[in-house]
Amino acid sequence: MTAASTADSTPTDGNRKRDFRLYWIAGAVDQLGSQTSGIVFPLVTLAITGSPAAAGLVGALALAGRLVAAPAAGVLADRLPRKRMMVASLLLAAATMAVLFVSVASGTATLVVLAAAAFVEGLAQSGYEAAGAGSIRRVLPADDKKALSRLEARNHAVQIVGPVFGGALYQIGRWVPFLVDAVSYVVSAFLVSAIRTDLTPDRAERTSFLTDLRDGLRFVWRQPFLRFVTIWAAGINFTFGALIYYAILTAGQQGAAAASIGLVLTVASVGGLTGALLAPAVFSRVRPMTVIVVASWAMVALVAAMSQARQTWTYGLLFGLVFLLSPLLGVIFQSRVIALTPDELQGRVGTVMGTAGEVLQTPAPLLAGLLVAWYSPTAVALIFAAALAGLAVYTTVNLRQLRAGAEDPPDDAMTTEPGATATESEATPTEPVAEEARR
Repeated sequence: MTAASTADSTPTDGNRKRDFRLYWIAGAVDQLGSQTSGIVFPLVTLAITGSPAAAGLVGALALAGRLVAAPAAGVLADRLPRKRMMVASLLLAAATMAVLFVSVASGTATLVVLAAAAFVEGLAQSGYEAAGAGSIRRVLPADDKKALSRLEARNHAVQIVGPVFGGALYQIGRWVPFLVDAVSYVVSAFLVSAIRTDLTPDRAERTSFLTDLRDGLRFVWRQPFLRFVTIWAAGINFTFGALIYYAILTAGQQGAAAASIGLVLTVASVGGLTGALLAPAVFSRVRPMTVIVVASWAMVALVAAMSQARQTWTYGLLFGLVFLLSPLLGVIFQSRVIALTPDELQGRVGTVMGTAGEVLQTPAPLLAGLLVAWYSPTAVALIFAAALAGLAVYTTVNLRQLRAGAEDPPDDAMTTEPGATATESEATPTEPVAEEARR
């Protein structure tokens, strides 16, 4: 008998709600701390080294740490007890931030210390996120779309509060944000450790690391719906990442004040928060397929309208509307991905899909800078609108497949006992998603 088949792995609805609440709060505290220190990391690096290039290097190493660790983290999240993995990753990040806090406070911080801390924190975050992605199915309440909407709302809320909080703490002292981040990791670890649900992966046999990695990649690629969502999410991340830099650079060229440019990003986050909060009401009235198609083409129209924007507030309004729509799609897709993925593959599938989006998002700022330098703001906005139109066409062409994969799953699809095998309740790595959906 595996650990996943114990009594705690099939919690009552009340326990699920309690554990999901702990999961939600732990993520909020973790993200708030990370946003708090992340906004000042380049400022501290610039103050210590006097080099903008050094600040860019530290930021790049933070992303590199996440990407380098992602393949291993995804495999380990489907092998190790996930709660222990999350706690260990959080404590590693806490120790890293504590070392950085001491070095900055004592005046001994160097570029090497800052770069190493950024890289190690990226490694730790990758481990925490992989194990968290693998665990989410176990702690989701029965109303999964409502719960996922709350996760989306949490993420957008932290994006609004975190940078402001970090900037305020930086005014008190350079070391303060890093101390707060270290404490946030410890608090998150305590909250995760309080989760009662058994989060241990349900695995029938052990295979090699490379076999596990290959199985995760193959599963995502062979399932039409998962493959679609991976490509769609990567395209959206890339386009949105470039769009944000396009708005910042264009507004800067037009002489907008820094505060006004920052307001654009704030309005975008508020739009995302609003969309996440409205998602449950939308899903109760509109079919998921209708939401997918309408939202996809509406975003095209809104980005095309940016070609006529000439004032900063106009960019903010349009960005807010675009980001209001995106959580609706994210919740629908994430809900179905979780339902279609066997428990023993949750960590790897989440890591594969997340890494694909991050890798493609990396060159987005560079592309935006080149396009703004070469073309007029009108032309650049239309280029990005065309990119979103391509994604909308891709979505519409796959309408039949999405109808099989994205509509609400059967009542038992999200409430199957975690101890059940994939052949009892889900598609196996070699079965097409369409067949599972028809069943």
